[in-house]
Amino acid sequence: MGKLHVQVANIVIPVPATTEAKKSTRTSKLSALVGLAVFAALATLHYCSLHFAAAPRSPTTLRFYANITQPRGICPSVRGDASSYAGYIGLSGDTEDSPRRSFFWLFEAEEDAPNAPIILTFGGGPGTTGMSRPLNSQGPCLLTANDTIPNPDRVTQHYNLLALDHPIGTGLSYGLKVNNSQDSAVDVYDFLQKFFLLFPHLAKNQFVVLGGSYGGKYIPNVATVIQEQNEAIAAGKSTDAVHINLESLMISNPSSDPIAHYRWLLYFYCELHTVYDAETCTEMYAKLPECLDLIDASLQHTGFSDSANAARRAARESCSYIAWGGDTHGVMVENVHTRCDEENTLDCLPHFKWLDWYFHDSAVLRELGIPPFVNFTALSDDVEAEFAKTGDVMIPTHQLYEPLLAKGIRVLHFIGALDGNCAWPGVLSFLKLLKTPFQQEFIHAPDIPWPTADSDAATVRAVGDGAGKMTYILIASGGHFPQQDEPALVKDIMEHWINNRPWF
Repeated sequence: MGKLHVQVANIVIPVPATTEAKKSTRTSKLSALVGLAVFAALATLHYCSLHFAAAPRSPTTLRFYANITQPRGICPSVRGDASSYAGYIGLSGDTEDSPRRSFFWLFEAEEDAPNAPIILTFGGGPGTTGMSRPLNSQGPCLLTANDTIPNPDRVTQHYNLLALDHPIGTGLSYGLKVNNSQDSAVDVYDFLQKFFLLFPHLAKNQFVVLGGSYGGKYIPNVATVIQEQNEAIAAGKSTDAVHINLESLMISNPSSDPIAHYRWLLYFYCELHTVYDAETCTEMYAKLPECLDLIDASLQHTGFSDSANAARRAARESCSYIAWGGDTHGVMVENVHTRCDEENTLDCLPHFKWLDWYFHDSAVLRELGIPPFVNFTALSDDVEAEFAKTGDVMIPTHQLYEPLLAKGIRVLHFIGALDGNCAWPGVLSFLKLLKTPFQQEFIHAPDIPWPTADSDAATVRAVGDGAGKMTYILIASGGHFPQQDEPALVKDIMEHWINNRPWF
């Protein structure tokens, strides 16, 4: 067979009113989204006789837009053509005249796909395509300068990998945008509810969320929404939604706590490495108190009022100068052991160029079912600009891990030690300060060489049985993209974590 298409006209329908007052804008919006799921009535169900372990449902009528294809010939794996589905799902508020459509690409596990864990991944940014991890490090195929080749270090050998262009406006997703991580998390939950209606055989599977960089904002918000709605389902307050089997989170080199990040950044730039010279370090240290004071002032505000947004923007402007305002003399902050003498740093990160040519190839776009008016962008300036309006990057999302950890959601941070973009001292600092049942044990836990006792590849600090409830791994030769710098090592880390297998 060629492609499986599920393309349905949009229908705007009323949503049942919430049964109780909500404490935040996020949860009040969710009450509408949860009610929406039940209206995806499946009038006629049939399964395609494909060579896949299980094909998605193909309803003739849906109450939301869906367009799913089965790509062929654009992603070779070590076992032949990669088994995958891709397409669009319309989110809440989507209409033909004012679309809100998320693009996803589901790469099926090579082994026991119907029962394999699902890894949801998206990009950073904000505005970085979620297709970067599958195509540049962890999917069945790898992009090169002018071709795609099989990936020996794919995580899709054992796991289903669900890549999402998130938020709207990123990559191949298109339509009306949001401007903060809280609202974008609501969109992810809406997407997942509809995804599991289309792929119901996967709804029971272990669910893991993976991301990095600005994923330090996205992931704790997404996990919080999922956990809150799972609790509502368990309490009988939401009978229409699909329970998502959220088990753990995997975060690399995150931007999460702005205070810890900037408090420790110059230590990384000036003491551990020579990203800045002595004169620049003196200048930036003098500016640090203003940066930290403005962050503290912004934390006196909550929500997204004009005053709160303005306070966060002021903090962002002051602090960003410390991170980006000095001359690095060619040192690349994404990996301080490399140099970049190009005017545009992205010219020294070729995988973004490769993504650009790949998603402008007519054969690729045809197989993925991309509308002709959609123009792929690996890094969306428009999405970044929307999030900049609210100063979203200055919100301390690390605190959301506290209730998640207390409720049994396992959390792994794996960090490239050479990254100055989201440097490890700030990450370790906020992890130590999290008020969790594991705080004291985590603070005093040793960093043990791994994968062998005399290895200098990485160190592991784990608290809890198996791979840990709360675990921190520092990868010695990794930069901002440790999964690209050390693909085999990161694959091993992910397999230990998802299978909850002890490190030692």
